[in-house]
Amino acid sequence: MNKYSVFNELKPTERIGLAECLGFEEQRFDKGSIIMRFSPENLKSGILMEGLAYLKSINDSGEENILDYYEGGNIFGSILSPDTNVNLYYVVAKKNCLVSFVNHRKMIEICPNSCPKHSQFINNIMISVSCRSQIHIDILSQRTIRGKLMTYFAYISEMTQSRQIRLPIPLSDLSGYICADRSAMMRELKNLNREGVIRSKGQSVEICETPES
Repeated sequence: MNKYSVFNELKPTERIGLAECLGFEEQRFDKGSIIMRFSPENLKSGILMEGLAYLKSINDSGEENILDYYEGGNIFGSILSPDTNVNLYYVVAKKNCLVSFVNHRKMIEICPNSCPKHSQFINNIMISVSCRSQIHIDILSQRTIRGKLMTYFAYISEMTQSRQIRLPIPLSDLSGYICADRSAMMRELKNLNREGVIRSKGQSVEICETPES
């Protein structure tokens, strides 16, 4: 599980109790499958237990964009996204996925036993959604592709406490996540490597402390 997992600070026994309390429904999805389509009528949220999934949108012109990605412990659902008819939003499995679905009403209802694990779970959801959204906004707000890349790398480095990081998503999809032209992004990666700012190969990136001379 990652830093923004909804299960943080919960013991394995508490996770099991929480699943029973909220009535988690597990379902597996093959790579490329649609996990969820967002709509006001869909009151279920999904918690990714295993795999990698993307939140995508399609506008009226048929253009597809990657708005976010989910790893183990991340939560998604219509209730956590804009209530708008401007674009179609859906979650697709990038890898084989295991998802636990839970009804939104059950999540927000006050537990009759006032169990601490429920309160911790709700607190984790708030932290996860707000922090992940703020990180993405910070990345997208950078004025240059270099700025977007280095900001993204810095966040991954901070979360893993290491300058040697492995990107959660392939480079072919990273350009979509940071809203940059793929060819331009690849050129900038080459420049960063040439200048000694980073050393990278595929999804493996090392952030150099100082540029190599």
